[in-house]
Amino acid sequence: MTPRTQSRHRGFTVVEMVLSMAVMTVLLGGIASALVIAGRAVPGTATPASLAVDGYHAAERLATELYAAQTVTARSATSVAFTVADRDADGNPETIQYTWSGVAGDPLNRRYNGGAPGTVLDSAYQFNVGYVTQVISGANLVTIVNITIQAGSDTAARVDTSVQLLNQPS
Repeated sequence: MTPRTQSRHRGFTVVEMVLSMAVMTVLLGGIASALVIAGRAVPGTATPASLAVDGYHAAERLATELYAAQTVTARSATSVAFTVADRDADGNPETIQYTWSGVAGDPLNRRYNGGAPGTVLDSAYQFNVGYVTQVISGANLVTIVNITIQAGSDTAARVDTSVQLLNQPS
């Protein structure tokens, strides 16, 4: 007599499936909660510190270009235009202009050689430019430019700097 082969398929019972699904639900719920809490712990992009950094970068860019200014061609409390040495090898000096509308939250723009304005700072709450002039050889020459930029409504995001113009006599 030959032994009879039993073909027994082993599977999961309904109780085992329900229990494993319940454990997985608890685990996934815990992971989702941890992700939500971690997402809230990360600071947003508009913190006073990040706005201060944005204002610093804008002030640094303006100060770097002003340092090499040959002449200041137009100036007011919310704008400055100046020429710098030739940068594109066409033999003519370049004109750079920084302007702000004076309305809190409007962008600080930079225009290069009369082209389309580019945004230097998305949301400026203060942009003041002060000028120290000296009379040299009968002409009023700007020698120091004082810059104040505030990139957010919080005064902690304010940057103040001064630039002595390189090509102006002191």
